[in-house]
Amino acid sequence: LLPDRGSPNTLVYTASADEGAGVRYLLCHNLTTGQQLWRRDFPGVIERHHQQNSSASGTVTVDDRGVYWLWGTSENVRLEALTHAGEPRWGVDLGPFVGPHGFGGSPVVWRELVIVPLEQDEAGAIIAIDAATGAERWRLAREGVGKAAYATPLVLLNAEGGPQVICTSNAHGIYAIDPTTGQALWEQPCFPRRTVASPIAAGPLLVGTCGDGGGNNLLVALRPPTKEEAAEVVYEISRSVAPYVPTPLYSQGRLYLWGDKGVVTCLDAATGAIRWKERVGGNFSASPVAIGSHVMNVSSDGEIVTLDDADECVIRSRFSLEEEARATPAIAAGWFVLRTASRLRGLRLQPGVD
Repeated sequence: LLPDRGSPNTLVYTASADEGAGVRYLLCHNLTTGQQLWRRDFPGVIERHHQQNSSASGTVTVDDRGVYWLWGTSENVRLEALTHAGEPRWGVDLGPFVGPHGFGGSPVVWRELVIVPLEQDEAGAIIAIDAATGAERWRLAREGVGKAAYATPLVLLNAEGGPQVICTSNAHGIYAIDPTTGQALWEQPCFPRRTVASPIAAGPLLVGTCGDGGGNNLLVALRPPTKEEAAEVVYEISRSVAPYVPTPLYSQGRLYLWGDKGVVTCLDAATGAIRWKERVGGNFSASPVAIGSHVMNVSSDGEIVTLDDADECVIRSRFSLEEEARATPAIAAGWFVLRTASRLRGLRLQPGVD
């Protein structure tokens, strides 16, 4: 939740799992004190997953009604809804998930809908659930001809013709859905491999990536279609320059590609021209964030690397958390919040910095 800066009621929600005990759980902490306010357990089957995945990797989503969280197995995906105080509101079964690396989807909220991505190795769907009741509002079938997708949808509010939900996958490329009806508005097939990083808006362009663990990655910058013109791929960035797991970051006309193997590339977002490229070291699963005049990310080994948000590479600082970290940092109410393997950490930002 993001109330006024410094509010004692600002809450942090996280998900985790005790795989030995066969239980997933949601946690709620007070942001300013770190105090755990509640925990809710969800017993369930623990299945094999990628070593960089977990049994509770979905991001918790929040609106003024409450909290929403996805977890799943090969047998069934569950969408859970709770109040801000952790009391159950509703839960729905959404069907199986088929993918070799385990489940890892995250929902997004648009108005009264919770939108769930379930693109997988077999036939899947994008599903909209009523946030108040848990009733299914629409379901867009997705062909099971590609590889399971892990990208979180992007709600694009300034799209021509009204709001659009932007999704990415191996099977359908970059595509848009009308959130009011569930109708597919357009799609641009462009990804030969799995999508893990989420799509972003970079000025007038949409940016998405695909790849594999061997570094055979691809970034596509797309100008979405209008009533007068078809969609256009403006540029592509291939192989190790494009990230696989970390989501790109757009800031001040620059596009930051924070590579999985510790190479950061800054592009002119409009043209794809490289402004600078630098090896900062480490391996990365988390995505970079912009804070004030800086860009920050945390490596898998737990080192926070801070760069200037600028047209030349300046490494401003390095700070070790001395523990594995794979989650993207969160910024809320004047705090920088990080998850490591066993801890939730809150760092105060300087006044006026968000």
